[in-house]
Amino acid sequence: PIAPTAWLVDSSIYVFKSWYTLPDDLVDVDGRPVNAVLGFLKFVADLLEREQPKHIGFAFDESLRSSFRNDIYPDYKANREPAPEALKYQFQLCRQFLRAAGIAEFGSDCYEADDLIGSWATYLQNAGYILHVITGDKDLTQLIGVNDYWWEYSRNIKLDSEGVRKKHGVRPDQIADLLAIAGDKVDNIPGVPGIGATTAAKLLNKFNNIENLLSRIPEIGHSKLRGAKRIQGLIAEHREEILLGRKITGVYCDADIDQNRGLTINSGDPQALDQLFDQLMYPDWIRRRWLNLLQGLA
Repeated sequence: PIAPTAWLVDSSIYVFKSWYTLPDDLVDVDGRPVNAVLGFLKFVADLLEREQPKHIGFAFDESLRSSFRNDIYPDYKANREPAPEALKYQFQLCRQFLRAAGIAEFGSDCYEADDLIGSWATYLQNAGYILHVITGDKDLTQLIGVNDYWWEYSRNIKLDSEGVRKKHGVRPDQIADLLAIAGDKVDNIPGVPGIGATTAAKLLNKFNNIENLLSRIPEIGHSKLRGAKRIQGLIAEHREEILLGRKITGVYCDADIDQNRGLTINSGDPQALDQLFDQLMYPDWIRRRWLNLLQGLA
């Protein structure tokens, strides 16, 4: 039998993309900007039409400041501005629309979208599903099993586990280690100054993981790496930062997920959906597109 497939969507990236690229004179019935909502929902409709998924879920970030990672490392993502109020309103509308359409959406004030995707991924992989993780975030490549795909939808870049290894120089299960050593500017994770992703990948290819690397530091100096002695010194000096970074770079895969709700598209709330069509001032042809789509999938 063919294994079932599930799609897990890292939604925030696609909401932000629309917020930055579409004009903010696209407004709802109350005159509030809805450019991010309209762009995001167009992406959702295109995805549903193209893939015809039976199992799909959309993960959202609820807060930049309340993740468990902030307790471990207060500077985590401190380089990012909180979302403006006008955008928070749009995020809420995106989620309300998905809910009303009967499409699974989830968020948490403790776990990031990555962790919710990771928890669903683990559950689904154990249940024999093939996964398509739709995102632009390299952190999520660490979830990709042998039959799965990391998929940057807007640029149509699709990587299987071998593709991840070719692109990043390490296996998916080594990605969190790579980020802990090389750092990650996007998330404000410092890493080891003077060691970039290429050198970090070479170290992991030799030592397999951080644990091994840190227990065999003297061997680094005798390796064939360019500047081996300097690298050995840097790893020894920044050992604690590497260990701290590793607590943050790993996707947490044990968050609470609603297995009873599952990821199947259901009949939703037609009345609420109708009100949202009005709120967003959708023309008849877009309403028809959505209703036909949902009818075909539910």
